[in-house]
Amino acid sequence: MPSCLNEQLNLVLTNHLANNLDLPRLTILGIGNELNGDDAAGVLIVRNLTKKLPKFDKIQCIEGSIAPENYSSVIRKFNPDWIWLIDAAVFGENPGCVQLFDSSRIKTNAADTHRLSPDLLISFLQLDTNAKAFLIGIQPEVVDPFSEISPAVKKSIQETTKFLLRWLQNTYNI
Repeated sequence: MPSCLNEQLNLVLTNHLANNLDLPRLTILGIGNELNGDDAAGVLIVRNLTKKLPKFDKIQCIEGSIAPENYSSVIRKFNPDWIWLIDAAVFGENPGCVQLFDSSRIKTNAADTHRLSPDLLISFLQLDTNAKAFLIGIQPEVVDPFSEISPAVKKSIQETTKFLLRWLQNTYNI
């Protein structure tokens, strides 16, 4: 999981730096319902990152929970170059698998677990901010109401948090 995600993020970063002089301003938006098992993955990853990342003016972490669209004005004021949505997404892999989807791949490759789909949210945020948006999707196993997080997704939350923390620290020298 981390090596594939590492390659994807590094490629996107290389493309960004080919056209920009500075590292991207980044909003990380965790999405999900903590009462619905694996659907909590995005919120929990962002919560863990917020606890472990030092304050840094180029990175904004938001627990968007079940209404991430409510944070659009906060995101707009931050003026990000990139927006990472982290969420449970159904894309036909084993539970806990993590993939990076750019906005063109979200509609066709990742179904969501919410009323407002990630592709609509990303379209709205991109129009609102001019940022490039990505979905870091975690394949869920269980999203039933009042269910526990599955062992595979619990492990993925820990590994993905560690990986993203390391990637952010190394990339932004924080």
